[in-house]
Amino acid sequence: MAVINKVDEKTDQPANLSRIPKKVLDREAFMQLFITQLQYQDPMKPIENHEMALQLAAFNQVDQLMNLNDKLSQMVELYKTNEFTLFANLVGKNVKIEGNTVRIENGKFLGAEFELSEPANKVLVTIKDSQGKVVKTMTLYNLPKGGNTLSWDGTDDNGNPLPDGNYKISITVGEGKEAQSITPLVVAKVTGAVLGDSPLLKINDSETIKLEQIREILGR
Repeated sequence: MAVINKVDEKTDQPANLSRIPKKVLDREAFMQLFITQLQYQDPMKPIENHEMALQLAAFNQVDQLMNLNDKLSQMVELYKTNEFTLFANLVGKNVKIEGNTVRIENGKFLGAEFELSEPANKVLVTIKDSQGKVVKTMTLYNLPKGGNTLSWDGTDDNGNPLPDGNYKISITVGEGKEAQSITPLVVAKVTGAVLGDSPLLKINDSETIKLEQIREILGR
């Protein structure tokens, strides 16, 4: 049994065919346009030599730009591969970042430090557990200007060892209306990586950060 296709009388083309235009012109498309122009030029008015030279120069420029785009794409892919490798190597290591989450692992406080713009007579350190309950308060006296390391044995106010996990820390300089909060540099554990167009590092099993947020890599 023969199959009869409907034909559009105006175009002599099958009616069920639809033309899908290209969104981006590639090398072949530019060359096809140039060849088509030569095929359908008026024999009585051929393309002038200088016009031909200009079109060839334009085509060459387009070709070079496309080659450049290809090379840039390759460089981006290489950069992503190197970045993914770096992220994988960081998993399991300790890093210093600016933040308010401190961590206890194997009964030991990973560490924290803070910067003072001028000497301080009194600095109050408050540490809370995951439920928001204050478990430790420390008052530090006569601290010098510059970097100061926070010493904490990982125990609560009663001297009992606290369980491993994450804790929130706040550091306040001064008292009353003159009191100022300081965001410390804390030691965090890199526990994973989120890969994609914008890779992120997972720290302390609770937060994600960008690579540029790391101030120092300490090792495992």
